[in-house]
Amino acid sequence: MGLYDYRHVIANERTCFWLIHRLRWPQGVRCPRCGSAAVWAMREHGTVRYRCKECRAHFSLRTGTLLEGSRLPLTKWVLAIGLFRIGVSARALARELAVSRQSAWELLHRLRDALKRDVLARKLRGRVEVDETYVGGRHKGQRGCGAAHKTIVVGLKVRGGRVRSLVVPSVRTPDLHAILKAQVAKGARLYTDEFKSYRRLRSLGFRHRRVKHSQRFVRGQSHTQGIEGHWGHVKPNLVARHRSVSPRHLQRYLVEADFKHRFPEDTDFIEFMLHRLLAPEAVLPRH
Repeated sequence: MGLYDYRHVIANERTCFWLIHRLRWPQGVRCPRCGSAAVWAMREHGTVRYRCKECRAHFSLRTGTLLEGSRLPLTKWVLAIGLFRIGVSARALARELAVSRQSAWELLHRLRDALKRDVLARKLRGRVEVDETYVGGRHKGQRGCGAAHKTIVVGLKVRGGRVRSLVVPSVRTPDLHAILKAQVAKGARLYTDEFKSYRRLRSLGFRHRRVKHSQRFVRGQSHTQGIEGHWGHVKPNLVARHRSVSPRHLQRYLVEADFKHRFPEDTDFIEFMLHRLLAPEAVLPRH
């Protein structure tokens, strides 16, 4: 289903409320604090709120989710998710929702935060391509490794599978080895270029093949074309859509790009995102 299929939901706040209500509590309302199903329903200022008969806690549909603390109508959240699917900047979203740029910026970051569990959970297995890149605006001086005003990103791509991009402090051997040990399961086959920090990966429990880019880019199955192709899509999109991205928040934008890389076409994106926003474990500290 696409954004057009949600046109009746977007047009009516009450319809949108009950749609999200069913997604959060398919078996009936439960207190987010104690889990009790014994609750009172009340109306406060035209909105439905609840009070638990057991622990006396007051809560609403948004309590304990990434929607909590937001005053935006739920219809604008659904519309924002549909636009987020196709890619939108905070400035463009602010125009579409008739909200401030700051509100649109925070909304988009909450959507990206909801995806962290899907992108960063579980170690990668199988055949994994590894490559580093440098993200940032153009500046005079050295390019590539050692360039100033750039943020270092290490990419891990399972062949035929998902991608994981990580902002890292450096690509020194100890740092790179620590990242691979944390993100990739032992026994996986790693494909890298000849960068010196990729040496001795076999001692970490990986199978390892390298290709010397100074001589060739592909040697049989040994290549990093997949992850390099991913950089070819991500970096131009960051520049074209967002103009500039703060290093502080770059990881969030990378999570969005990695998630969309392998999202199934036959899955309802809006419903999927609403489930992620409503999941209690998706609540993360915001900066």
